[in-house]
Amino acid sequence: MKYRLLLLDANVVIYLNELGLWEQFINQCDVTLTETVVQEVMSYDLQPDIRSGKVRCVSASLKSIETFKNQLGPAYLDRMDPGEAESLAYLIESRESWLLSSGDEIVYKTLGLLNRAEQGISLEELLQKVGMGRTSLEVQYTRQFRLNVTRKGQMDHVEGF
Repeated sequence: MKYRLLLLDANVVIYLNELGLWEQFINQCDVTLTETVVQEVMSYDLQPDIRSGKVRCVSASLKSIETFKNQLGPAYLDRMDPGEAESLAYLIESRESWLLSSGDEIVYKTLGLLNRAEQGISLEELLQKVGMGRTSLEVQYTRQFRLNVTRKGQMDHVEGF
């Protein structure tokens, strides 16, 4: 059975391609990308993967993106790109328990702030779960990075940031 309900940020798509693991990864996981993320990684032609159904493309409504952004202050919004905002808005508006993988601090910090820490997953954790574990990844794709940054967002939540 494939790993399901998985959203990826653009940097994870790029990194998997750079590592030469993209094809193997999308054969192991049901990958979903927001339209904005697909646009952000246009240099990697994902259209064949989308047409074949290996990658699903979704979009968050403008209303849900605005509602999401209204929950955050400038310290968060100023560091968030449009793909991250759409992916987080989609995750938050969904009734499903999506997981989001990124290599950007702001994604995990936002999940911590919004009390959704359990919906973040590092690339390291994903690769291990699907039997593709790697001995070394860049630090921002590790479990420890995700945990450390999520805690910062949780602290902001507690402090009413």
